[in-house]
Amino acid sequence: MSLEYAILGLLNYEPMTGYEIKKMVDISISHFWPAVQSQIYKTLFRMETDGLVTVETVPQEPRPPRKVYSITPKGRDDLFQWLETPLPPGEIRIAWLIQIFFAGHLENEKILALLHHLLAVQQHRLQAFTTIPEENRETMQEDAARDKFFWMLTVDYGVAQSIAQIDWLQKVIRAVETHDYRLPTLADNLSHSDK
Repeated sequence: MSLEYAILGLLNYEPMTGYEIKKMVDISISHFWPAVQSQIYKTLFRMETDGLVTVETVPQEPRPPRKVYSITPKGRDDLFQWLETPLPPGEIRIAWLIQIFFAGHLENEKILALLHHLLAVQQHRLQAFTTIPEENRETMQEDAARDKFFWMLTVDYGVAQSIAQIDWLQKVIRAVETHDYRLPTLADNLSHSDK
């Protein structure tokens, strides 16, 4: 359901084709809500049926016509109602944490290989955040400073999350390398702070 509101939010800026929406998703929200082209078109079809968007077919000879989507008043009302409504906490599903949970069954070399791979993924993810502001500057209007602020808050959240995961993975790698299986955890610190 959130992809629908992401699309409505993007169309609230200006009408776009499905391709342009996908491009905007990739440079703006994909670090926390990725979507493939087929999902976007399927969602746009449903949104048109529900009266949230309209589509205009624009001829462009000799190429196939472009379908340009626009938000409707009903779509704008739905978007703003959704923006104002607190959402329930989402489920957290992190597949690699299942691997960590059962990693005690593996030899240390295999565990370390897994941990180093996860660390490299997070380091790459952190590096990727440095390109987002540059891409956003090209796509946003000069008078959208307030919008830029809120867009960049999501980048800041992603950076903080990546840094936290990198720090945690480095701590776990050191523990496995030194066979220090008594490493205090943040959860332990929380229980001690209540006393």
